[in-house]
Amino acid sequence: MTGMKSNAPHVPQAFIDMIGDHFLEAARYLREIQDERPDDFAAVAKSLGIGRRKAYHLAQLDRSFHALGIAPDRLRRIGWTKLSLLAPYVDADNVHELLKLAEAVTAHELKMYLRGDPIDPDTRAVVLYLNKAQYDVFEKAVLTAGAIKQHKGLLYKETALIRLLSSIVAD
Repeated sequence: MTGMKSNAPHVPQAFIDMIGDHFLEAARYLREIQDERPDDFAAVAKSLGIGRRKAYHLAQLDRSFHALGIAPDRLRRIGWTKLSLLAPYVDADNVHELLKLAEAVTAHELKMYLRGDPIDPDTRAVVLYLNKAQYDVFEKAVLTAGAIKQHKGLLYKETALIRLLSSIVAD
């Protein structure tokens, strides 16, 4: 059985190979595909070796920053992760303030700031590797303790986890 022939635009291998270092160019390309050939967007993202979610974030990044006149080198130094966090919030009035903040803090701290939460410079990261059954227990516990399910993740899971742990180790 043969597959259907795609009319999606061909993505040159050289472009695929440089997407990491040249995310601004990838963002522009993805935004143009999204605007001009939206039915091909998912296929182009797949050709680039990225998921649709990242592709949408990159297209939004170009949509938000392209017309603001920021030097591409500065945007590259900040990185796509922080820029994708800023993209929904940035405009001509706040772009310089937000970019300056992004240059000074971690992506997590930037996310906290954008949520309106205080930035704690003594924050520590804890990475947990949980199998599905363990994650299901974790998710149920933190949701019970006040976390909020959003998209594919959990908001306020840290506060909920500390609430649970504090109840166990309370004096």
